[in-house]
Amino acid sequence: MESNNIAPCFAEVHINTPVNRSFTYNIPAGMNVTPGIRVCINFSGREETGFVIKTHNIPPDGIELKDIIFPIDDKPIFSERLIQLAEYTSESYLSSIGEVIAKALPSAVNSSSKSKSSQADNAGQIENVRQEIELTSRQREIYESIKSSDKRVHLIFGITGSGKTEIYMSLAMDAISKGLSVIYLVPEITISSQIYLRLYKKFGKNLIVYHSRLTQKERLANWKKFYIGEAKIAIGTRSAIFLQCPKIGLIIVDEEHDPSYKEHSTPRYSAKRIAFYRSETEGARLILGSATPAIESLYAAEHGIIKLHKLEDRYGEGRLPEIEIVKLNNINEDITPRLKLLTNRVINSGKQVIYFLNRRGFTPFVLCGDCGLSIECPDCSIGMNYHKGKGLLCHYCGHSSDIPEHCPKCGSESILKLGFGTQRIEDVVTKEFPNYRVFRIDQDSARKKDKIYDLLDMMDRGEIDILLGTQMISKGFDFHGVTLAGIILADIGLNMPDFRATERIFSLLMQLSGRPGRSGIESKVIIQTFNDEHMIFNYLKNHDYLGFYKEELKLRKLMNYPPFSRLARLVIRGKDEDKVQENAEELAHVMKSNHAANNSQVSIFGPSPAPLSKIGGNYRYHIVLKGRRLSEITSFIKEALLGYKAKSVYVEIDIDPVDML
Repeated sequence: MESNNIAPCFAEVHINTPVNRSFTYNIPAGMNVTPGIRVCINFSGREETGFVIKTHNIPPDGIELKDIIFPIDDKPIFSERLIQLAEYTSESYLSSIGEVIAKALPSAVNSSSKSKSSQADNAGQIENVRQEIELTSRQREIYESIKSSDKRVHLIFGITGSGKTEIYMSLAMDAISKGLSVIYLVPEITISSQIYLRLYKKFGKNLIVYHSRLTQKERLANWKKFYIGEAKIAIGTRSAIFLQCPKIGLIIVDEEHDPSYKEHSTPRYSAKRIAFYRSETEGARLILGSATPAIESLYAAEHGIIKLHKLEDRYGEGRLPEIEIVKLNNINEDITPRLKLLTNRVINSGKQVIYFLNRRGFTPFVLCGDCGLSIECPDCSIGMNYHKGKGLLCHYCGHSSDIPEHCPKCGSESILKLGFGTQRIEDVVTKEFPNYRVFRIDQDSARKKDKIYDLLDMMDRGEIDILLGTQMISKGFDFHGVTLAGIILADIGLNMPDFRATERIFSLLMQLSGRPGRSGIESKVIIQTFNDEHMIFNYLKNHDYLGFYKEELKLRKLMNYPPFSRLARLVIRGKDEDKVQENAEELAHVMKSNHAANNSQVSIFGPSPAPLSKIGGNYRYHIVLKGRRLSEITSFIKEALLGYKAKSVYVEIDIDPVDML
């Protein structure tokens, strides 16, 4: 920040636009404008929020400048560190600096000291105690090992219920005792509610929460508290990685495997990758934790890039549940007799049941009704999607084929088209068990105020018999009364046209299998599937993530998927399907011409229709790029975009995509 006796006359301002440059504005006489504040400006005839990164007295040549209308902030709310972080994010994800800063900062014009989150309202009723955290001998070994290590980045690979949170909290208390700040990332807002209540008992008013379900005034108030050091620990979802503070000492990324840490709008950043950068540049310790680490994370740990710590026993009296695979016999069988029997037995004993519906990636697929084989692309080892009237299509390379009349594995003529109708499951459950108390929780219902707190209270009081939920209930919830979990149809998600589909569904099922058995009572998980011979189920039955990891790594190496390569994905979308296809083919042509001319090592796949070929009235085609180094891929994209001009379409650029739909 500048110190000069002469008041600066000009300000360099970034705005939320794809144009990656700053714009110069006049600072009117008497107006207090400093780097690190937001200002209201006139840009192209409309009022916009600008972010001041520099002030100076050097007038630009031959340009008539506009005046800043007014400053939004009276004091800086960001520093040079955020500007450097925005520059890194902009370069890494091919967006503008203004887009990054706009994504990072809260948008409220002013905050109120009276503003507080619903979490604070609830937590205010909790007795504020700060007793020492009791660690098992293994937890303490890991805690001491991390504290004394020269490595900044650590992965805690601990089974579900093993007590990773206790280690996180101990490390956070240590950092705060040294005057340092802590960012604690969770993948879902719903998880932050339960974790917040636990952390508040230890940290009290030192703690703030930061996520999109707060009002903008609440977000701004909490941003400022953390920025000036009034609060020392922040818990939040992916955008919390941009929070600024006097000195960051610790960043925790819980459930680090979760794809929710990747942003799906510009700039499409990975909060995990930003955390790595902040650890490197700001000297913070970074802790990744998961019962099912991302393939890339575990691979990095095996090769010494990250220090690995294993927690192989459950915390306290917790016991891992027995996992049973049950084959579905026909397409209309929603709840098998085995699951019905165990559900009645568990509820009659006074315990609780979770039923899980995997609605994510709900795309039509084809499988054999006898052996459960799903049809894959011969060139990509990716599940092919069924399109009515068009047969099967691979959404990676564009390969197409007719639906086979016979199963290529067992010869059966029982070829099933699946992918519709699971939303009726809630009705099926309530009709099957009319006397039981059924509670449904999903992303839509969780948005209602205090819905998660109602759920936690009702589960603790035993007022719910069957909790029916989507993938969000697999993450972080700790229900001691649950002794049975039922996965209605494990095949959904397993057949997604995405090379990560198997990893994602394995992690999801293993995380969900970690919900029962936390109180030490014998528990069980029933996984219903058409394909009980799929390799993941043997590993699931044995809670063997490492075995699955080794098997999956062989396939990744064979097909040259991450961690053996890096990917980028360009999605071309627009209202006119013909124009979308023409633009996709033109962009691919430019890329292939550059590839030949420069002998590039980047591989080009497509263009082809995206698996979700139409969203919100927009048709979608995509091009997938694969290379050894990310710098090669981003340079390749930049060069291609110089020789291509989008016509009536929008081009999304996704670096290191986690979702290929």
